[in-house]
Amino acid sequence: MNFFVGLISGIAASLGYAGLAKRLFCDPDRPPWISEYYVRSIWLESAGFYDLPANPPFTENDARAEIVIVGGGLTGLSSAYHLKKRFPDKRIVLLEAARCGYGASGRNGGILQDFDNSLIMDIYQKKGRDAARRYFKIDRQGPMLVRTLIKEHKIDCDLEECGLIELALDQDDMQRLIKYHDGWKSLGIASRIMNREELRHEIISERYCGGLHKERCAVLNPAKFALGLKSVLETLGVEIFECTKVVSIQPGTTIKIETEFGNITSDAIVLATNAYSHRIGFFKNRIFPMATYIMATEPLREEQMSSIGWTGRQAMFDIRRECNYFRLTSDNRIVFGGGLSPYFYNNAISSGNYRPSLDRLESDFFNTWPQLQDVRITHKWGGTLAMTLDFHPTIGVRGANKNIFYGVGYSGHGVSWSQLAGKIISQLYANEDTELTNFYRTNKIAPYLPPEPFRKAGYHLFKRFLL
Repeated sequence: MNFFVGLISGIAASLGYAGLAKRLFCDPDRPPWISEYYVRSIWLESAGFYDLPANPPFTENDARAEIVIVGGGLTGLSSAYHLKKRFPDKRIVLLEAARCGYGASGRNGGILQDFDNSLIMDIYQKKGRDAARRYFKIDRQGPMLVRTLIKEHKIDCDLEECGLIELALDQDDMQRLIKYHDGWKSLGIASRIMNREELRHEIISERYCGGLHKERCAVLNPAKFALGLKSVLETLGVEIFECTKVVSIQPGTTIKIETEFGNITSDAIVLATNAYSHRIGFFKNRIFPMATYIMATEPLREEQMSSIGWTGRQAMFDIRRECNYFRLTSDNRIVFGGGLSPYFYNNAISSGNYRPSLDRLESDFFNTWPQLQDVRITHKWGGTLAMTLDFHPTIGVRGANKNIFYGVGYSGHGVSWSQLAGKIISQLYANEDTELTNFYRTNKIAPYLPPEPFRKAGYHLFKRFLL
């Protein structure tokens, strides 16, 4: 009797503790989750996204395919491309819950860079110069793939080779940039340190005291790129279904995929669901969805452009973990993003109108350029991206039958890494022994994340003491 009383008391206490934690950690400013169908993104708008009809949903029953891809963002599109090119006779079906390119793939800053400073330096320090060089060699293949796809298939996505400047807000940041510069030099990577005066020749802002210039960087319209890639796939014969939510996935020798309106079995599946993966039962304790927000100005007039310099049109970002990044569009708008990036309790998905982040973003913008006080902000948007604890993507194959392929957790570098993920997945599917399938990050699962409420508490501690 005492055992059952204790058991019931323990359950009640646990439920009470969980409820208290939820009340403590839930953000009252987070808008209620209703729908995610519309965000006012300059990328989607300029790509004509809202005027294009959606592909019909998947409605077949007891259908069959060799490969099913879940997710129509850049990872899903890239995987479909490389798999269809390698295996043109296989039936490849892509299922997208909303619209292809609608999520993080069509909303990001559209900056195409070769590598992440902190990751390369971390590898350099822990594994040595040769390991860092190997990582850099692999890492730069992502941007090269993007450029090749755009050129080969004549995808009109406003690609502009512009270079990159990483910015220091204070002398501590400047010392970090100098350390990066010395590391790049030993790895044979070209870069150039810029003091305050040299930086003012590139960008007129009192917010920054110096920078590090790297030549290999480009910008593009990510929504145009995603839609262009979708058109290429349909020409190749990939079957793309939109407005199709996957309800359940049952692994096995043959995988059963149930959608809202139909079901299909497949020999293999590709999980290209990134921050949404936990909603279909995958990576709940390996990746966590964070929200990120962006805004865009009206096109700048000639005198406004002159007031900020920026004749080199480089992409730029500061080197804080929660950085601000910015770039110019083809019609001279400033796209300005980053800053306050919340995580919502229990992996909740973010909507695009979280006011604290958007207000902070606007404040950061005018702190960067007080001379642009008369510029109108025409677009503000946001959404969810997937982070991992070590900030590395996780790409590979899993399951008892080795037929569940995945590419998730790009931690803010999805434009280039998603394309590389598609190529790696195609080689893993083909069971090939290549440089990419033997890359030390391939099939290395992301570090474990604790359950709630410890995950939310850990996130708060990280932001307070480590950022």
